[in-house]
Amino acid sequence: MIRQLKAKDLPSVLSVAASSFKEEARRPEVIGPGFIDGITRFPSLQIGAFDGDLMVGFAIGELAEDWGVLDWIAVTPSHQRMGIGSELLKQFERRISLSGRQRVRLGTPFALDFYVKMGYTCVGTQRVLQKTVVGNDEPFDNAFSMTLNDLVDMLEDFELDSIKCFFSSSCVAVGRRDVGAVLATENRWSKDEIDVVFSKYEGAESHFLLLSQLEAKARQRGAYVITEKFDEAEVGLALKKGWEESRSPLAWTTYYMEKRLRARFRAIAMTAEDAANVDSAKKKPLKPRAVAMKPPAKAPSVLPELTNELKRPARLPLPPGSLWL
Repeated sequence: MIRQLKAKDLPSVLSVAASSFKEEARRPEVIGPGFIDGITRFPSLQIGAFDGDLMVGFAIGELAEDWGVLDWIAVTPSHQRMGIGSELLKQFERRISLSGRQRVRLGTPFALDFYVKMGYTCVGTQRVLQKTVVGNDEPFDNAFSMTLNDLVDMLEDFELDSIKCFFSSSCVAVGRRDVGAVLATENRWSKDEIDVVFSKYEGAESHFLLLSQLEAKARQRGAYVITEKFDEAEVGLALKKGWEESRSPLAWTTYYMEKRLRARFRAIAMTAEDAANVDSAKKKPLKPRAVAMKPPAKAPSVLPELTNELKRPARLPLPPGSLWL
């Protein structure tokens, strides 16, 4: 059975995540806040698969500007390869369709083949590289000090959710309005590492300019290494600039997948205004058209002519007290 999740399902979500994920989402401090945020803002996109009363899988997502995002999908090891993940994904796609969105997006480090089988296309690949920041005395340029006003002016509304880390005490922010912005935070398990969590820029030149300033600012905070995800087109240039493959056991190549939903799914998504227009069209009387028609032939009578000679048949005698009806 697949149903929408409720707040009381949180312990089960944590249990399934701990047994299913290799990524950091297996940790309660990651999946827990994500589930609570999702069930508050997008309750219909938080669904779970159950074997009786036991949760054996879930899918958790959200809505962006004109697409849906699958944040996490998991099935317990004992119930994998039973079609549960496929059914969860199909149900999730239907719910995205009902919201009026036409695409689903996600990122995965391990399940590339599964999503390809489910009709998704890989639209981008990112590799995690790292760079040691010690041994470089390039100063930080104060022109790249980033204020909240500067940052908000650069962003679209749908990107605001990505900059929550700006309010963290461990956030390192650099940027300039004409170049872009990069936000990074201390690694969850090592203060020696600064990880980029958000970046916005136009072109590789701007990207590396921002990263050079991030290096300088991270060095001021005593960091040893910074990590960033690079598109495949930038990896070669990054390696020439001193970046190298990340040695972290938790750094994986991420495949970004997208699926355009079928027309039959999109047809389900009808706004209230659309429904009103359809209903109005049904009630609107048809405008008569002038059509040349021949006068109909006189229809023959199908009733026999009644004559005074027709008489009511004789009645049979009835018992006393009986009535004719």
